[in-house]
Amino acid sequence: FVANHQLFGLDLGMIYGELFEERGIVARGLAHPVIFQGVSNVDGGPDNGVKKIDKDGPIRQPGVFETMGAVMVTPRNYYRVMQSGQTGLLFPGGVREVFHGKDEAYELFWPEKVDFVRVAAKFNAIIVPVSAIGAADSANILVDAPDVLNLPFGLGERAQNATRNTISARFDQNESDELFLPPAFVPKPLPARHYFVFGKPFDTSDVDHQDKEDCKDLYHGVKAELRRGLDDLLVARESDPNKDTAQRIALEQISGKPAPTFPLEALNK
Repeated sequence: FVANHQLFGLDLGMIYGELFEERGIVARGLAHPVIFQGVSNVDGGPDNGVKKIDKDGPIRQPGVFETMGAVMVTPRNYYRVMQSGQTGLLFPGGVREVFHGKDEAYELFWPEKVDFVRVAAKFNAIIVPVSAIGAADSANILVDAPDVLNLPFGLGERAQNATRNTISARFDQNESDELFLPPAFVPKPLPARHYFVFGKPFDTSDVDHQDKEDCKDLYHGVKAELRRGLDDLLVARESDPNKDTAQRIALEQISGKPAPTFPLEALNK
């Protein structure tokens, strides 16, 4: 599964939950290295969670994403997931999409390299695009992440220090090339409804992983299908009778089941 990454990565648990609880699919999420660093405070300090201690000191406990099967996003780990026939969950846009700017909601920031489709093709994997919206409509971004570094009164300096030791998720770029810093934001009183659509699957069994042009065409095909899904959802949600969060929560409290959304016919118009 290949998906866009929404603001603050709020979609990860939802996608995993749907795959596991509703379809019995255990997906190996390819997660950013910061998930495995044991650092969670915004000032870059150590995580103050309770840890087990033995005679040699603290014992690192797996986080929630590791418990769900996530592995660090490295070329080797991705290769092993594909080689062993496991299901992977990949977000090519990574941090750039997670911490997007005020005017960049649901834009795709994918790298130029097509490596993930080459490895998928080598092992005849099926690539399923997943388009997701909702997170960007649940918060108001006040200051874009790069501009946070320029805030006065020491705030920018503190933000810079918080990102200094963050390992880049991409092996071919320096830590300084990836800004792991959220924008300044305020959450909206009620979060927006999230929408997901699984796009047309791409069977890679007929793709030669050593043919750069074939892999490039496949890469752009997957990206275009995911983009189409985003555009379809943005239009179709306007016909959702339960788009309003307060109304939807009230209906679900009364009925005891998820409120219906737009009909499938609203997609692909």
